[in-house]
Amino acid sequence: MAEQRYSIPVDELESSARVPVEAQVEEQSEPPQPGSDWSGGVVPYGDGMSGDADGD
Repeated sequence: MAEQRYSIPVDELESSARVPVEAQVEEQSEPPQPGSDWSGGVVPYGDGMSGDADGD
């Protein structure tokens, strides 16, 4: 059989695919805290006091 045109040795393929464990871990920073003047805004029907299916 003729040698494959694009073939590479298995060792070369595996060595290029290996990633060190330290490089696999992504560190995430703490979420930013809202400023002191932050407010949630007014949500008139967001407190669960609106009417249900029968209107009560």
